[in-house]
Amino acid sequence: MLMRAAAILAIAFGSGAMANELDDALKGYKYLQGARDGGVLVVKFYNPPTNLMNAPMVSEISNLLTKVEADPTARVLVFTGGVPNFFIQHYDVGELSTTADAAATNTSIGASGELHATHQAYLQIEALSKPVVAAINGQAHGGGFELALACDFRIMTDPGSVGLPEVNVGILPGAGGTVRLPRLIGEARAKELIMQGLTANAETAVKFGMVMKAVPADQLMPEAMRIAKRLESLPPQSLALTKKVITTTGDMQLRDALKLEEQSFWALMRSADAQRLMRAYVQSNQGRAAQK
Repeated sequence: MLMRAAAILAIAFGSGAMANELDDALKGYKYLQGARDGGVLVVKFYNPPTNLMNAPMVSEISNLLTKVEADPTARVLVFTGGVPNFFIQHYDVGELSTTADAAATNTSIGASGELHATHQAYLQIEALSKPVVAAINGQAHGGGFELALACDFRIMTDPGSVGLPEVNVGILPGAGGTVRLPRLIGEARAKELIMQGLTANAETAVKFGMVMKAVPADQLMPEAMRIAKRLESLPPQSLALTKKVITTTGDMQLRDALKLEEQSFWALMRSADAQRLMRAYVQSNQGRAAQK
């Protein structure tokens, strides 16, 4: 009994330490602003006047995700823009231009064989064991929309716009856009947008399946929090494994994908949450049947 009590105390104090570590990190970020609402962590991108993404912001995002993964009290992550009308306008073209000038005479740039830090950060979003909601409060183009594509849920304001217009400055989407968008909406529609350098308004984004829904600006965060609170109420292990199976099986052979699903299913069947919730469901149905 004493050992069990000690273990519970260790978990409790450990959770508190990790929560403090996340909260302390949020205080030190330059480009991210965070606030908790129970188990929901709302993080705003902040780089006025138009919320351009840059290398230091990417580094902060990666650091944040590491802290969120380790903190059991953070159950759901919501990303939104901290500047009115801008989720993230796009990656800083000035920074890209400087890199392009250097790369023109230095072939070692971009030749390391490792994925760029932006790719790695967006893969962290997909690998995060907690759900991630993108609440797009206006414009999300280029690297900003690529970040949203890595999230589990996307909603946006109407009016607003999303897209990957990099071809207009002579490059292509470099943080997963040419891969994730075709997988989401199909190759033909992705080519229509990416190869012409077009952005989509809210109506088109919903029609094409780029976002789940579009709402007026004053309803964006209430809707994002409705989704987040629903997710917070669900068993975290079930959500984590469900996300893992959906995210990782898209490029697997069918039998391998089914095997991963089956392994995850049995892992959850053995969990205390599943046993408790299924018993409660059966008992509830039996009670309703007895009343008829």
